[in-house]
Amino acid sequence: MEIEFIEELHMYLVDGVITPSVSDILRFIFPNKYSNIPASILNAKAEFGTHIHEAIEKYENCEDVELTPMEEIVFEQYLDLKERFEIEPIEQETLVHFEDRYCGRLDMIANVSGIRSLIDIKTTAKLDKESLSWQLSFYSMAYLTKNPKGYFDKYYCLWLPKGDLGQLVEITPKPINELLEVLERYEKQEN
Repeated sequence: MEIEFIEELHMYLVDGVITPSVSDILRFIFPNKYSNIPASILNAKAEFGTHIHEAIEKYENCEDVELTPMEEIVFEQYLDLKERFEIEPIEQETLVHFEDRYCGRLDMIANVSGIRSLIDIKTTAKLDKESLSWQLSFYSMAYLTKNPKGYFDKYYCLWLPKGDLGQLVEITPKPINELLEVLERYEKQEN
């Protein structure tokens, strides 16, 4: 089974077939979340977040990192949290899929103070724990289905807003039966 991600379109293909993303499912759950924010602002924020994700991935792969002054401030928060909470990445930017029903790319699997954890990285001004709970839970269900010996003891958001406010926030996952129920409702409205 081959998963392909087309960055420009934010589109996933599984064996050449367009497959919904976790982001698509989140838009179904929270249909009006960004309705009052202009597309230009959303795009600028997404680009900033992408640069931070790339910088963290490059840093952890011992590659050179080039940042703007504002990105440098946010990246320093990552380094501080990494040291303070003993964050040791195991996997980064891992493509996952669940029964060919949805795909996604989880940000990081890491040991946090020795505890195996699933982490999402956010650079948003406000943190939406409810949305994160769904997002991390869908990633977890997909990952653990393909890795039956895998496990996550904790779920976190590595929250890196602009300014010096970075936090490691624990997120409570959703039960699998709720994930499957929402997935079925999403699929029904798509057909």
